[in-house]
Amino acid sequence: MTKPGFEHYLFVPFTDLTNGAETYGGGRYLDLTGPLGPTVILDFNRAYNPYCAYNHRYSCPIPPQENHLELPVRAGVQRFHDP
Repeated sequence: MTKPGFEHYLFVPFTDLTNGAETYGGGRYLDLTGPLGPTVILDFNRAYNPYCAYNHRYSCPIPPQENHLELPVRAGVQRFHDP
């Protein structure tokens, strides 16, 4: 949000209790556009899988520990295929 031209964009990688069973094991992502204020509402229906969920040739950012949710998020994109 501090880079010029990207002040109104926020990338939110996250993990939750569905990872590995119902959703991609490496977590999912949200992209937010603003303007963004001090409080932001997250719409988990917009959660999507990273490219590496579909092709092992991609490298994806790992969500930081502070973005782990201790609850299941059963919204957004689910598993692409069985392991």
